[in-house]
Amino acid sequence: MARRKRGRVAGYGGNMPSLPTRTLFTQLVDDAAVFPPGNFSLSEAIERRSARRGTPASDFVGPLLLPPPLIDEALEDHSGLVIGVIGRRETPIAEVVAAAGDVADAAGHALAGVEVAAVDGWEQVLDLSVPVAVEVSAGAAGRVLLPDLAEHDGQVVAKLRTGSTPTNAVPSTADTAAFITECVQLGLAFKLTGGLHRAIAHTADDEEQFGFLGILLAVHSALLGDDVAAALTDRDEASIGSAVRALSEADAVNVRNVFTSFGCCDVLDPIRDLAALGLI
Repeated sequence: MARRKRGRVAGYGGNMPSLPTRTLFTQLVDDAAVFPPGNFSLSEAIERRSARRGTPASDFVGPLLLPPPLIDEALEDHSGLVIGVIGRRETPIAEVVAAAGDVADAAGHALAGVEVAAVDGWEQVLDLSVPVAVEVSAGAAGRVLLPDLAEHDGQVVAKLRTGSTPTNAVPSTADTAAFITECVQLGLAFKLTGGLHRAIAHTADDEEQFGFLGILLAVHSALLGDDVAAALTDRDEASIGSAVRALSEADAVNVRNVFTSFGCCDVLDPIRDLAALGLI
């Protein structure tokens, strides 16, 4: 994956402004190292987690996300893994349930939750009594499902793919803003996956990409009843940095209660961006 050069951000030289509350970024980034476009081997993914353990960067990283076929191998590791089991649309729900059960039963490891597509029978994973993320499609067809997800007493969060795949483009600003707004109105938390390597909205490979700071500020805007789309499209680093620093501890808690995390195949990318912006 291409890396942009890292350096001091204009306007942040000399006396650095105060840092935002750490609550805003704690366990914000789920470790999707084995998934595209990272495609790290399982052993590489585990080695990278071990190298981060005990460092400040480890505070920002959530569970290791794995598909069912890698669970048996992962459970042979003796370092003690916190695992989220990921079922894609084509993954049988029974396979997800079995793999998650194996993690839950494995000594020394922990099951953080499961993620599945909104396919027939997805509700079977509720019997695991762990957090569940259900991926819905972008647009009105996906949003129709949100009220049903909100009925599960906080066990279920919605999941939206914000990166492109061979079969799906990056969702539009309007659809993403509508998704965030409806989740806030329903009291439904959500997570995102794909395309959020960078803090600030940008263009990459001729695609308009969201920035994860824009998502955080968009949630804050939705909670206040302000313009959600404007926060998603803002590319002004200085104004975004100021807005993030201005969030109180209570603001950060409220935002993160809605936007739980996002999956990223190289968790150091967003962490480097936060450091370059002087936010950590």
